Amino acid sequence: MIPNSENKINKLFKAKIEQFKQAFINTSRDVYTNEDGNLLHPSEFGINREEIVKNYLKNILPDRMEIGSGFVVTANGKVSTQCDIIIYDKTVTPLIRDEKNHRFFPIESVIAVGEIKSKLSLTELKEALLKLAKIKSLRDVLFSPAYVYSLRNKESIDDYKPESDEFDQIVTFLICEKFTFPIKKTPLTNIVSCYGESLPHRPFCHRHNMVLSMADGLLTYALDDETIYPFPSKIIDYINVDEEYNIAERKNVVERLNYRFIKPLNDESIEHIRHFTSILNIGLISVSVLFPDLANYIPKEEKVEMFDCVQNYKF
Repeated sequence: MIPNSENKINKLFKAKIEQFKQAFINTSRDVYTNEDGNLLHPSEFGINREEIVKNYLKNILPDRMEIGSGFVVTANGKVSTQCDIIIYDKTVTPLIRDEKNHRFFPIESVIAVGEIKSKLSLTELKEALLKLAKIKSLRDVLFSPAYVYSLRNKESIDDYKPESDEFDQIVTFLICEKFTFPIKKTPLTNIVSCYGESLPHRPFCHRHNMVLSMADGLLTYALDDETIYPFPSKIIDYINVDEEYNIAERKNVVERLNYRFIKPLNDESIEHIRHFTSILNIGLISVSVLFPDLANYIPKEEKVEMFDCVQNYKF
């Protein structure tokens, strides 16, 4: 059944999506370009677009999440390139800044990372996807991860399986103004071939979740003929029954999903942005949050002497 298109939330989001599209494509260019269409202040132009995206995404964030920019780090010393958008769980994320006011986010409490681009060639799109894949891989090896939040009610270290459970990986997305290559004439396999062409090869769990081109459409994944899904794979619960319909076997199987591109039918359409908004929200509330133990990030470097004293229970 198609939901009632006249509900209040739909009316509100229709206006917000149209404002978002207008601001991202037209308003930012009107402010930062001259009569010839050349950018006057490229860096400010980029920052302006990042703020437009952040303000829009705040509409779909649960209260425990916040949006920032900076670097994603791990306890074993790995640091990402600078990220335009970092969505994190603010209830457990420490405020770590350097002398230049750059912020650093422990990978454990990062939920999503996004890149904001202008016009992308096919080569530039592939480069951006590989950058996101590298950031996503930072969750692969963590020291004794402990769950703060899990939609699947996980508790122990043994439950953490980022290579197979889509909820144990962060969400990565890219938003751009348009592609400079003809998307109708470019097979999707040409875009996603970057994951196998680069070294190291990127497994399915490192692949993007969503690519939104304001002018061209949305690249994500297909769960079935009608449903799109924000993750490149999904754990399917298979149940085999015996002749008396008793459960004989129950197992989880990781199903890799097909890519799907959603193209608007005209320049005024916002349907691809609607889809992006709804499945990004699903992705954000599905991602597991892990505890960023600062003891792992600032370990002891020198030996110390320790002295104990028995606590006196007599008052």
